[in-house]
Amino acid sequence: MDGKIKTVIIEDEQKSMLTLQTLLERYCPEIEVIGTGSNVETGLRVLEELRPELVFLDIAMPDGDAFDLLNRIGRVDFEIIFITAYNDFALKAFEFSALHYLLKPINYKELQDAVQRYEKIRPSNNIHSRLDVLNSSLKNHFDKISLPSNDGLIIVEIQDIVRFEAAGNYSTVYLSNNENIIVTKTLNQFEEILSGLYFVRIHNTHIINLRFVKRYQRGQGGTVTLNNGTELAVSRARKYEFIEGLKNLSLTMGNSI
Repeated sequence: MDGKIKTVIIEDEQKSMLTLQTLLERYCPEIEVIGTGSNVETGLRVLEELRPELVFLDIAMPDGDAFDLLNRIGRVDFEIIFITAYNDFALKAFEFSALHYLLKPINYKELQDAVQRYEKIRPSNNIHSRLDVLNSSLKNHFDKISLPSNDGLIIVEIQDIVRFEAAGNYSTVYLSNNENIIVTKTLNQFEEILSGLYFVRIHNTHIINLRFVKRYQRGQGGTVTLNNGTELAVSRARKYEFIEGLKNLSLTMGNSI
């Protein structure tokens, strides 16, 4: 068993636990399940005794939830793949935190993908910061986001992001302090994650934070100028969404644009 990923499953539904164990044995040979728990109390006990590298953790349990368990542990020194039946709102919170999750009923392909993502992210960990982002996002406070880069995960304030620019299967994130980060997510992924947060896609290659818009010059699509002087074209197909976004921001902030 040397070299395998020492893993614990904490899941209150016996059928779901057995299914997950079977799928791991069949499709994820790199995983070794060394223990299981069925609630907060047994989960806490098995984590303290076995010190796993990876934990499959159900969000909702009979005697509490995943955060009750994690808060009692203190220092979390393992990676987590959450198991959830949550709705789209909660899934958005997972995307913000760059924490892994699996939807019930568990699909073996999604399970394999989650294990592969774990192996890629394992060196950077910073699990406590990502759990803080998740906890905040689940409370509808989308103020931080975890950005996966080739150097690991970087957590930034949403308000500091000026824009995103497509770079093939990557994106460049431009921050208000003039730094930029190459991120291993596509523009399509960011467009979906940031929906409703005053970020608008204005072109196939650009998403902007409307709060940084300084001026808009009308045209077939038009041109937008940001506070830092950057000028970007607005495509004809994206013009209506962009203008509506500006109007909504104006109403929210009590200003006129």
